[in-house]
Amino acid sequence: MKRPTIEEQRQLVRQWEVTGRELQQIREDALRDKPYNWKEVDDLLSLGEDYDGPPRLTSGLEEMQAVFMKAAPVWYLEERAKRLQQHDDSS
Repeated sequence: MKRPTIEEQRQLVRQWEVTGRELQQIREDALRDKPYNWKEVDDLLSLGEDYDGPPRLTSGLEEMQAVFMKAAPVWYLEERAKRLQQHDDSS
């Protein structure tokens, strides 16, 4: 897979901004049309109250970053390594 150009990257970011707004509107519309059911809300809230497993000691952010890095394309990892090296060299 070839690395996208800066302009292609900018175009993707703009497209995701538009898409994100559209998806948010779809979510809000779907929720707005849904009747509010107190029983369902209470059932969901009770899931947290009734949890008896081990306490969570982290937010899971580091674990998710590790998963993302495993899935990262090779060009991204190479570029990231170069930037880190440049940063270390300038320090």
